[in-house]
Amino acid sequence: MTVHPLVVAVVVRSTEPGRFGTVVTAWFARQVERRDDFKLDLIDLAMTSPESLRERIDAADAAVLVCPEYNHSFPGDLKSAIDSVRRPWYAKPVAFVVYGGRSGGLRAAEQLRLVFAELHAVPIRETLSFHQTPTCFTPEGEPSEPGTTEAAATLLDHLAWWARALRDARASTPYPG
Repeated sequence: MTVHPLVVAVVVRSTEPGRFGTVVTAWFARQVERRDDFKLDLIDLAMTSPESLRERIDAADAAVLVCPEYNHSFPGDLKSAIDSVRRPWYAKPVAFVVYGGRSGGLRAAEQLRLVFAELHAVPIRETLSFHQTPTCFTPEGEPSEPGTTEAAATLLDHLAWWARALRDARASTPYPG
């Protein structure tokens, strides 16, 4: 039996050089690309139209949002992008890689969980969080905290499980949402 790789859409607000999110995204994308069970679709919202975003999320088996925390939440332009997609989020697993200050972006992740639950998506429990940016990465673009790569592997293992289960469920029975 041939198992097709799971398409994972890694969504980021901007991969503009010099932005901290670019460092996080590049590192996480490398973690995805090292695996045989995923095919990466890196989506830079700064260069993606709402129509293209909708099509790419529809084609994906799972999504990961790389997101900063702003004012104890996530950025408004990210909310607009999420809302522009709507139905393609249904019955898809979503994970979060967040960063920012003392909370490490965890407040953004918690609020995103609520948004995605309302969109009939399945936010997974595992979250990667980077505190006190940019010192949490080396100049070479690797996390400075031990265990981060292992935490990413755990997140991706769980995301793969949910992506397979939900892909099979959507194929056998259309989601009623």
